Amino acid sequence: MTTKANFSMIAAIAFLAGALALIAHGQAAGPEVQTASKSLLDYWRVGGFAMYPIGLCSVAVVGLSIYCAILYKTARMTQPALVPLLSESLEALDIEKAKSICQGAPGVLSNVLSAGLSRIRPETEIKVEEVEKAMEEASVEEVSAGMKPLGYLSIVTQVAPMFGLLGTVTGMIGAFDKIGMGQMGSPEKLADNIGEAMITTAAGLIVAIPAMFAYFGFKAHYTANISRISTLLGDLTFSLKEGVRKSHAEKGMVF
Repeated sequence: MTTKANFSMIAAIAFLAGALALIAHGQAAGPEVQTASKSLLDYWRVGGFAMYPIGLCSVAVVGLSIYCAILYKTARMTQPALVPLLSESLEALDIEKAKSICQGAPGVLSNVLSAGLSRIRPETEIKVEEVEKAMEEASVEEVSAGMKPLGYLSIVTQVAPMFGLLGTVTGMIGAFDKIGMGQMGSPEKLADNIGEAMITTAAGLIVAIPAMFAYFGFKAHYTANISRISTLLGDLTFSLKEGVRKSHAEKGMVF
């Protein structure tokens, strides 16, 4: 992974650690006011039903981040070890060997190139323009498929604080309901509802902020890899053109 992606993961983890540290500090502070410190489980219970979807969002963030870290590895996407072999095969117009290499090592680069080479038929003239068009079509599909995990991560980033806001609204509704029943003079009876309102908001933000760091970090890393693949495919297409040019020159044809 690149430095940007690593920084995003580190920032997300650091934020989560800092948030937990602040909660722990809040638990330890003010011993003269609190007779017993609250655990995270206690905060979870006070947060109410909204904590469950927020918890699921946090699990999704971790799972998607790990998946993206594996899926968007530069070596996995750009497949640098295959480039010299493919370039040599294409320049020699050994199309079957190039296809075999692509099929033996599936990846973004090899899949796109394989789609282009599939337009070449045996015993027919190689038309580089058709190969390039097929590669463009395949690249759109490959890029769209690769963006799906980022789309899911973006959804979690937006949904988590909304669940927190939902918990805030329900908590305030409960508090105002008690106030309407004449319990304004008993703050301890409002504490649970107010606690639900505040804790769910904080929990939603604790999940959403590192998820946002991860999303933009992986998106930048993925875009950089796609740009690199585009350059490599351009080089491989040039090797194919050189092979065709040499073949035509040997036959005394103008290319």
